[in-house]
Amino acid sequence: MHRLIQVVGEILSEEGFQGLGVNKVAKRAGMDKVLVYRYFGGLPQLVLAFSHTVDFWPSLGELLGAEPERLNDLSPGEQMAFFFKSYLRALRRRPATINILLWKFTENNELTKQMETVPTRTALEFFEILEKIPEDRDLAAVVVLMFGAITNLLIKSRRQRFVGGIDLYDEKGWKRIEDGIDLLLNGIFPDKG
Repeated sequence: MHRLIQVVGEILSEEGFQGLGVNKVAKRAGMDKVLVYRYFGGLPQLVLAFSHTVDFWPSLGELLGAEPERLNDLSPGEQMAFFFKSYLRALRRRPATINILLWKFTENNELTKQMETVPTRTALEFFEILEKIPEDRDLAAVVVLMFGAITNLLIKSRRQRFVGGIDLYDEKGWKRIEDGIDLLLNGIFPDKG
């Protein structure tokens, strides 16, 4: 059944949600379409199964990195910047996911909604472990803005080399983006000692 899940990701990356169908998935996987219904109940549940794979979305462990215990040694701004830089790097390693996010922005249907739970849950799990975020800051608003900005840049990088004079085809350009993340989040969440 892994092959069916894998094929969903391939088709979504190449053709978007409009190109996805049970017959197409089964044919490309070399399986009978009955298996989609038997093991997943239908296309929406198959898309949901794909959205739970690390091929699509980074796990909390991947975002936390090799030394998660060090996270609480960081200031609030550093914690937030750490998360968003981890998110940026993880998605850059997943060009198919960036393609799917592009398709997701242009289509809104039952299948696109299936893919929203895992990213939201992963972010919530991360922010639940943070201990130092000041309550006088609107964390939800900051998170929404950062996710939107980073996701927009990632999507643009699939089709556009320069954004605001920053070269998104060059590691130096992405380093500038990461430095900007540090600057913004340390300014919003300054270390008060």
